[in-house]
Amino acid sequence: MAQEKDTSNIEIDTLMTETDTTEYPAVDVIKEKATKLPKGEPFFDYKDDLDDLQIQIDSLKKVIKVLERKKAMPIINEELLNLIKLPELQHRVELTNGTVVMGEIIEETASEVLIQTSIGQLSIEKDKVVHIAEETPPAPNVELMREPFVSVYPDREEITGMVKNSGKTRADYVRIVASLWTAETELIKVDSAFAHGSQQEYKTGVNTDTALEPGATASFTIQVPLSEESTTVGYRTYDIHWIVAD
Repeated sequence: MAQEKDTSNIEIDTLMTETDTTEYPAVDVIKEKATKLPKGEPFFDYKDDLDDLQIQIDSLKKVIKVLERKKAMPIINEELLNLIKLPELQHRVELTNGTVVMGEIIEETASEVLIQTSIGQLSIEKDKVVHIAEETPPAPNVELMREPFVSVYPDREEITGMVKNSGKTRADYVRIVASLWTAETELIKVDSAFAHGSQQEYKTGVNTDTALEPGATASFTIQVPLSEESTTVGYRTYDIHWIVAD
């Protein structure tokens, strides 16, 4: 029996040859060996890129430090500061080694003194204490420089005088009050006047000339009206008022 010849592959090859007209580029086969890079040399230049990257990293580190510092820093407003009670430095404690401690004594026993300072509580043994004195805070102290001069008229008294601030801070709105009395200590009349001090403008916008700086002096004149029926004045007393304004 004769064996048939398989012509299917031949027909397919013939068909592809007849229908495929695409031109393919020539392929050059390079048989030379590729050149190797020297050992340790990169195949591209990355040094400049790394330098730029390091600058950016350093800049980001600085930004992060600033943000962390702001995050750790509490926001303190004026109301919060008013709630913080600092100790009044009422006592001056002198020690045997020459040290002077300023603060407020909050407890004292036979053996030690507990004092509240601006940095915390401090316990001091009594045998190391030389002297304890009251320490008053700086404040104004306005006084009469001399007895005021009194001019008597039929309908009034005119009292003139001088005051001085012997304190350590400014006195504001200094006012002198004169009280007229009978010889039997009965009050006849009370009147007052502001001292002619230095000009001062306050935070409230008020501008006056009644302030008295430390060591400064000022004059005053009090006009005390009197009626014809007024009792004869036996003596006079004086009070001085002031405030400490911002």
